[in-house]
Amino acid sequence: MRILLAEDDFSLGSTLREWLQLDGHAVDWVQRGDLAQVALRTQDYQCILLDRGLPGLEGDALLRELRQARSTVPVLMITARDALELSLIHISEPTRPLYIS
Repeated sequence: MRILLAEDDFSLGSTLREWLQLDGHAVDWVQRGDLAQVALRTQDYQCILLDRGLPGLEGDALLRELRQARSTVPVLMITARDALELSLIHISEPTRPLYIS
C-alpha cells in the first residue's frame, strides 16, 4: 500500500514512516501541507496520515480540498489537540474523520 504521511514533527514522522515501512508499505513523508498537495497531484495513495497542524496548509484545509474534489482516499487525522473535544465532534458528526490524539 502506498501511504502519504503528512507530519511536521520529525520524531513522530520518522517513527511512523519506519513502522509503516517495516510493515511493507511504501511511504512518502512530507512535513508541510502545501507539499502534501503537490504529492497528491503527482501520486495515487491508498491512505493518508494527515496532521491537523501542518505549516504551509493545515490538515483540515487539505482534507476539505480533497473531499470537495470528490476524493475517497481514506484519511486518518493525527493531532495533539484535545482528544475529548475531537471525540465529541466525531460522535456528533459521524461523517467527519476520526481523529487519533
